[in-house]
Amino acid sequence: MMIVRFFLATASIFVGIAGLLLPILPGWLFFGVAALLLFPETRLAQKFLTRIEHRFPSIGRVMRRLMEG
Repeated sequence: MMIVRFFLATASIFVGIAGLLLPILPGWLFFGVAALLLFPETRLAQKFLTRIEHRFPSIGRVMRRLMEG
């Protein structure tokens, strides 16, 4: 599961970089997902996850499972 988390975080970083260059793609969102996957125990990551769960419950459940596994 750790390899999957690392792969998803790396992919999110690359998409975030593309989002900084392309005006139609929100890069900050993908950087947040990458930070959440790489550093799940920080307070900022927990706050970000709470916001995701409140706004997008199904995505929040998947992110919570990835962080715990």
